Amino acid sequence: MPARKKPTANPAPTPSPNTETHRGRRPPSPEAKGRVLIVEDDVPLSTVVEAALTYEGYVVVGTARSAEQAISLAVAHGPDLVLMDVRLLDNSDGIAAAGQILKRTGIRCLIATGQTDAKTKERAAMVQPLGWLPKPYGNEEVVQAVADALRCKSASCAGIDPRTIKL
Repeated sequence: MPARKKPTANPAPTPSPNTETHRGRRPPSPEAKGRVLIVEDDVPLSTVVEAALTYEGYVVVGTARSAEQAISLAVAHGPDLVLMDVRLLDNSDGIAAAGQILKRTGIRCLIATGQTDAKTKERAAMVQPLGWLPKPYGNEEVVQAVADALRCKSASCAGIDPRTIKL
């Protein structure tokens, strides 16, 4: 049986959803804190976020660079949370992807983006984000935001206006 390779980011501009998604990743452990899908077109950033979340005990079920990949991976793997950027590869829209993911799976997103203006937040309100993580952010901030979003999800924050959740 061949040895597993440590997961590395593929620098190719448009990786297919199955090339880097699960190759070399371990199955979730029973003590995992939660399963997260990272949707980020910045390869170095997604690699750092994946490492930080994995180190803290979360299972990263995959990384997506485009809206199409995000929807496909969310439907296929049913993560507990999607960490979603607004601007994605090929000018695809993270908010539209979050809407499709919510519609198809019921999974809500934590929006991690530099787009924190009122117009963007208003447009995203319909997808019921679990919160906003403004860029730039550090490892501790992303880990805390994911923990808070998962806690909110498990506490059924569905009745709370997502625009008022402070992460």
